[in-house]
Amino acid sequence: MEPAPELGDLPGATAEALRDAIEPGEAITHIVPAIGCTIALTERRLIIVRDGAAFRPKTGVRRWNLDEDLTVRTGFLRHGTGSIAVHWDRNATSVFVQAEHWDEALKLSAAARHRLRAAAERASGS
Repeated sequence: MEPAPELGDLPGATAEALRDAIEPGEAITHIVPAIGCTIALTERRLIIVRDGAAFRPKTGVRRWNLDEDLTVRTGFLRHGTGSIAVHWDRNATSVFVQAEHWDEALKLSAAARHRLRAAAERASGS
């Protein structure tokens, strides 16, 4: 298992918003800087913190439990940018990641899908 990512590598306002978004005892396992936001994964949740989150009280920080009807998919890397799509209910959002962070994005997405499958298996009693 890789060491937990450091929040100190993030801009101050983003790190503060992410600290405020996690619950006591919740640890961040993956952080990916993206275009206009940062996407983070904990053992229990996926979190997107938009740049300037303090000015967007309704949409600046988005959180999804990994046991909800959630889908996380990566798109293709094209022209130096790739995408991560997050689908829930009938809603969706996309995060765009520069090529230099694409490997981190793929690791986050794979870990999220693994945790979602495990949660679905627990819910079905398998």
